[in-house]
Amino acid sequence: MNFNDGAWRPSSTVLAYSNLPKIGSQHPTITSCTLKNVSIQSYNGQHDHFRAILDYEFEDFNINFSAGDEATPLDEPFVINWTPTIRKEPVSEDLNGTAIRNPNGEAYDASINKVRLDGVCTWNQLDWDIEDTTNWVSVINRGTWTVGEYKFEALTVLCNYVVGNLAFYTNDNGRRVPYYKMQAGISYDPFKWSFEGAGEGEVRFRREGSYYYKSTNKKIKYPRPQDKANYESYDLDSDGVLLSRNVDQPTSPNPEYDNFKLYNVKKFNFVDV
Repeated sequence: MNFNDGAWRPSSTVLAYSNLPKIGSQHPTITSCTLKNVSIQSYNGQHDHFRAILDYEFEDFNINFSAGDEATPLDEPFVINWTPTIRKEPVSEDLNGTAIRNPNGEAYDASINKVRLDGVCTWNQLDWDIEDTTNWVSVINRGTWTVGEYKFEALTVLCNYVVGNLAFYTNDNGRRVPYYKMQAGISYDPFKWSFEGAGEGEVRFRREGSYYYKSTNKKIKYPRPQDKANYESYDLDSDGVLLSRNVDQPTSPNPEYDNFKLYNVKKFNFVDV
C-alpha cells in the first residue's frame, strides 16, 4: 500500500486500520467528545510499524470535565454593590479660585454636592472567626487592595465592618458542608481617608478658633462674628494665640495644623477566596 510518503508496505500491516473508530463516533470514556479526524504515520521510519493519531473535540465546552468539581457557593465571585451618598459642602471659591462674594465683599451662602461611594461587599468562604469582626472597624487599606475584579489605591478604602453568617450546602456526595456568607461595608474616597503628611490613619486640620486675642493678655478675647454674611475664622498657634484673620485662605505664611488619629491602617486580608 502507498501512503504517499515514499515508503511501500504490505497491506497486511495496515489491516488494523479497519478496527479504528470512525469519524463522528463518541469517545469511549469521555462524554460529549467526538472523533473529528484520523491520521496514520510511519513510526520511527519503520515501514512495518505505524501510529494512528485520533483527534477528538468536545461538543460542549461547558461540561463538567472531572468528578468532584461540582459548582459550590465558594465559587461565587467577590462583588461590591455601590450606593452613592450625596452631601452638600459649603464652598468659598469656585473652580477657578475666585472668591464667591458679592460686589460688597459679602459671602454668598454657596454649597456644592460631594459624592461618596458606600459599598457592600459580598463573597463566600470556608471559615470566619466572629471575634475578627471587631478588628475591622474604621480601618483603611495600607497598600493597594486588589481582590477579584477590583483594585484600589492605598488609603482610599475605609472598612466599616466585616461579618460572616454560617450557612451550609450539600456536595455531590450528599455531605452537608459548612461555609460563611461574608459581608463587608466599605466607603471609597479617591482623595484618601488619611492625610499622607500626617501619621498613619490621621487626618489634618488647619488650626482655627472661634475667638482671637486682642493682646498678649489671653483673658481679653474677641468673639467670632455671628453674621454669616461676614463669617470669619482665625488661625491660632499651638498656644491658641492669634496668627491671622482669615476669610478665604490663611493669611499666615505658616499656618499651624493639628493631626487626629481616626482610623487604623492595615493590610486588607479579610477576604479569603
